[in-house]
Amino acid sequence: MGRQQNFRGERLGEEIRKIASDLLSRELKDPAFEDGLISISYVKATSDGSFATVYFTSLGADEAAVVAGFEKAKGFIRNEIGRKLGIRRAPELRFKVDAAASYGQRIDELLGGLDLPADEAPIGRDVAFSELPEIVDAYERYALFTHAHMDGDTLGSAVAFAEAMREIGREAWVVVDDEPPRTLAMIKAAYVVGADEAERVLDVDPDVDSGTDADGGEDAEQIPYLAILMDFADLERLEGREALFDGAAESLCIDHHAVTKPGCDYNYVEPGTAATAEIVYKLLRLMSLPVTERVATALYIGVVTDTGRFQYTNTTAETHRIAAELLEAGADFDAVYQEVYQNIKAEKFFAQREMLNTLDIFAGGKAAMVYICADTLAELGAGEDETDGMSEALRGIIGVEVAVCLRERPDGKIKASMRSKGWFDVAAFAAEFGGGGHVRAAGFTSGLSMDETCKEVKGRLEIELEGGRLPSLQEKL
Repeated sequence: MGRQQNFRGERLGEEIRKIASDLLSRELKDPAFEDGLISISYVKATSDGSFATVYFTSLGADEAAVVAGFEKAKGFIRNEIGRKLGIRRAPELRFKVDAAASYGQRIDELLGGLDLPADEAPIGRDVAFSELPEIVDAYERYALFTHAHMDGDTLGSAVAFAEAMREIGREAWVVVDDEPPRTLAMIKAAYVVGADEAERVLDVDPDVDSGTDADGGEDAEQIPYLAILMDFADLERLEGREALFDGAAESLCIDHHAVTKPGCDYNYVEPGTAATAEIVYKLLRLMSLPVTERVATALYIGVVTDTGRFQYTNTTAETHRIAAELLEAGADFDAVYQEVYQNIKAEKFFAQREMLNTLDIFAGGKAAMVYICADTLAELGAGEDETDGMSEALRGIIGVEVAVCLRERPDGKIKASMRSKGWFDVAAFAAEFGGGGHVRAAGFTSGLSMDETCKEVKGRLEIELEGGRLPSLQEKL
């Protein structure tokens, strides 16, 4: 359903672009349009057709005056869109300078006058950190998405951002795929909601495409919102929240993983940063937004968990400086350590015992791997959280360079967590299986059986750790 909605949004955006471009060349007579070369480069429309952002380029004209000119003509443009497309309610329009043009991303289209089909429309661009405040400030509503099987960094970053926005009177919701794990319950809030609740509060109905509400009446004006992916870029990790993502006016990714699949309108990825929480903290400071005790605590959880309590090699001097500033802002570090690291269920030890019974050390002692099946976890009464930390523990074995923990999910898919100690790039290895992450910490999901996944991972590691090279999965196919 999500892909179909996105497709409808792209088609609608392209039709609006054509209509608006024709009106600009033939009927819009504002003086601001006569001072330079104005061109509508593309239009981003929401999947339900309620809102559209019109991006334009301006050569030799006052951009602010051009925006004002479009705003004056907005009613006329909307009426023409409704009339020409035969729809009762034309989308609410917003006009914005297409900054991407200055980076040369649409030079061919501008110079050649190309009319791209919707399936070749731009899918987004990388942005500089300095551009983030403008992107964020363009909205009053936000939907923050955590990645599936959330950890402290994705939830802490999302909660901190939402909390800061709510402090200044804006509306922000953290949309999760599941109940936050017990160890992160201290930063849960009323605005941390599942997909169903988020669809209600954001006025998103994935099954309505007619411009009418459930009672047959006309929809009220919907206020556009910005979708933000916190700590991930791959849209597959939305898992059931696609309609909410597609319903946003625009989307932004804030991430620190080196291996990603960007799918947002704007993508900011800073691989050298230890945690996404660091990026969010710097963004809040840049925007002069409040870092309250609750904001600081949420960010501190993100930093602490993604650095392994400052033990991982991704920890930098800046990481420690940010952690210190968060403590000064009131982060409750004592509660964080108690809730996150001293709040362990006995079932975790039972699960670890079962995994250790499968321990396999191979590749001349350079690799260690364990696994656990879904039925075993069910028999123990253990959840997915009870397998966390096993790959880190295996990495501590003398001589082990790569550690792997495989867990079977209830749907039968295999979730792999990988850690390396020194030189081995587990992110590149995980990418061969469609995953990603960091050089020292990465993961992937396998559709093979547990036995097949164990065999494939072990075989590839034995070759690569002994200095050889196995053909990639794509090469094998």
